[in-house]
Amino acid sequence: MKKVIIFFLVLLINQISTAQDKNDKLGSWYVYNGFYKLSPKWELFFEGQLRTYEFISEPQSFFVRPFLSYYVKDDLQFGISQEYHSNWSEEAPDHPSINTSEYRTTLQAITTQHWGRVHLQHRYRYELRLIENDFKTRARYRLQVGIPLTDRTMKKGVVFTTFGNEILMDVTPNVNFNQNRSYCMLGYQLTPTLNLQSGYMYLSKNGHNNEHRFQLFITQKLKFYN
Repeated sequence: MKKVIIFFLVLLINQISTAQDKNDKLGSWYVYNGFYKLSPKWELFFEGQLRTYEFISEPQSFFVRPFLSYYVKDDLQFGISQEYHSNWSEEAPDHPSINTSEYRTTLQAITTQHWGRVHLQHRYRYELRLIENDFKTRARYRLQVGIPLTDRTMKKGVVFTTFGNEILMDVTPNVNFNQNRSYCMLGYQLTPTLNLQSGYMYLSKNGHNNEHRFQLFITQKLKFYN
């Protein structure tokens, strides 16, 4: 397993170095994910994100995303969220940054599969987006793989990896490719309910510059019933 961990660290460092060698900006995503289990069937998920154009400066977006989810069964859940996004355009010498607001309602379905220590997740989202006075919709599909590296199960002290790909498609007013996100992260389970992950994401965007992003995630899972 040490060789696997070293491989992912080398891959992360190589991707970051490649971005810098090309003089591409390395921005960042700083993320908190909270999973609050209210009952065996109901879960409240809260996500807060700060995204930047530079590593620790020049904000790109900030948003909060609360989801209320219902588990049809252990490997299938449906959810709905009402979100607020504040976005900034990138600064340029002749173009100051412009702030816009977005209110979004998202419908979500998640299915999961397990093969030994490999955890596979399929996430489907349909977004209803009100950006200033412009209404749009977008569909998303994400495939994510999670693997504990230093033990067969997730528990305190385990090192793990998460990697995946998400494709986003505009639906209205026109059907178009929006962007693709590929990422790889390495994580550590700090406590039974809290873990920390960091890694690299590459975003390929339609009509915009592609982006290289460092990611830092704090994930908390709490249970509020006996």
